[in-house]
Amino acid sequence: MIDTSGHLRRYRQECGYLDQKNYITVNCCGYQKFITKDFTSERTDGRLDYQIIYISKGKGYYKIADQMVCVPEGNIVVFKPGEEQCYNYYYKEQPEVYWVHFTGYGARECLIEAELAGNAVFYIGFSETAIDLYKRIMYELQIKRSMHDKMAGALLLELISYLSRKIHEYSSGSNRTKDANLQKVIGYIHRNYSSKLRVKELADMCNLSTYWFIHNFKNLTGLPPIEYLTAVRIDKARELLTNSSMNIGEVGNFVGYENPLYFSRIFKTQTGLSPSDFKKQYKSVLENYLINTSRS
Repeated sequence: MIDTSGHLRRYRQECGYLDQKNYITVNCCGYQKFITKDFTSERTDGRLDYQIIYISKGKGYYKIADQMVCVPEGNIVVFKPGEEQCYNYYYKEQPEVYWVHFTGYGARECLIEAELAGNAVFYIGFSETAIDLYKRIMYELQIKRSMHDKMAGALLLELISYLSRKIHEYSSGSNRTKDANLQKVIGYIHRNYSSKLRVKELADMCNLSTYWFIHNFKNLTGLPPIEYLTAVRIDKARELLTNSSMNIGEVGNFVGYENPLYFSRIFKTQTGLSPSDFKKQYKSVLENYLINTSRS
């Protein structure tokens, strides 16, 4: 058996810890891989804290609503304070699990907002991101650098949010492969907005026809691909006009418009102001803010 974990406190107690002073506190986090022996955990009175278990490989058997339920890989199991925690792992099925125990006066609220407070078992599929977040929480509790408790809490909130997103994506019945490919294209646009991007080339990246690519892209983002690219370029232009020493022509060229007059026309269509008027307005607003701040 491989068993590694990180703990907030030097001294441990099987029933866990209750913390009502902090919004969220991670008590401990770990990883287990069962190789040569079976494993059974029986906490008939539960613990004082919450637990989220992620079965990354194999399967586990958990007592849920007074019945032992087989939970295969790709699922998470959520235990609440005071709930009976009985579960088994059989090494021949090669299970690998990640777990985290946490408490805090905001813990219940976080799970409710993430829609993780109702059921006990949720499917998220195999996720390197979830595994990485568990490992990072564990690392903070093991190394204990300054602010490690706050870092572990922040990572837990990210983990809970991420799990909620994955659960929602699976339960919505969306085409995950299609959406994943479209998201890659969106990332590609944000990295290459200054280049000449053609819709056909973007569609090929998704293995879709141009028609279906445009249709699916608009369903996901709310904009057709070219309008989305324009929005990305103009957002970057706003940033450069207010936070760089580039002139208007240089900004236009940087974001993908070689013709400064065309850039100015597109910019005004998108913002309602010409690039020069936008710079003047920003400068005026900033000056007024600084004057009012100095007076107060």
